[in-house]
Amino acid sequence: MPELAAADLGDVPAAIYALRHRAAVKEVRRYLRDHPGAAVVDLGCGMDRLVDDLDDPAARVYCLDLPEVVSLRREWLPPHPRERELSASLTDTDWMADIDADAGMVAVASGVVYFFAEEDVRRLVDELAHSFPGGGIVYDAESPDLVAASEQAVRDAGVADAPMPYRVEDPLAPLRWSRAVGTVRADYGLLSYLPEDADLPAPVMQALEDLREHRSLYEVVADFVR
Repeated sequence: MPELAAADLGDVPAAIYALRHRAAVKEVRRYLRDHPGAAVVDLGCGMDRLVDDLDDPAARVYCLDLPEVVSLRREWLPPHPRERELSASLTDTDWMADIDADAGMVAVASGVVYFFAEEDVRRLVDELAHSFPGGGIVYDAESPDLVAASEQAVRDAGVADAPMPYRVEDPLAPLRWSRAVGTVRADYGLLSYLPEDADLPAPVMQALEDLREHRSLYEVVADFVR
């Protein structure tokens, strides 16, 4: 397939970032409709403010990131009464004990899994699935070819090298990773998350269509066995 280098994408990255956020919000809302008041864990939250887009006033959002990121977040974002900070790496899974999941739990990892090895993501999903029966996880990922192209584009731009070791061909891999994962679905190109009144430039729509056709970019939604 012809690869899309970041330098050729124009406004496509901004569209992808927006769609990625919409996808996470839509899937979390879907979970909260069936599990009102559930815990929402924003893995690698950075400066995301997921709580502002959730319509369940009883849901608590756990904002998890490295201590230095949480410290910066505290400086830049005013605290929200329904947020709780978790200063930890997502691979150091002791933080799971701090989640109040009496009403359920859904985890979100937007733009995060790229920077972890498959084994780390596999272990994370397996531990989440066993720790939170009936819960779920939502994350986005790219095909191995597109990840390699993204890495090269970063190097070509002279930006500090940011290795992206997650190179998983099959988006439905969580079904193999854990017996506690019940169902997995993947949305290719994120186009189903576009608002009905979206009016994106033709080159952006074409790029998203290409990503869907070649299954290069996808949103994964995994539901855990109850």
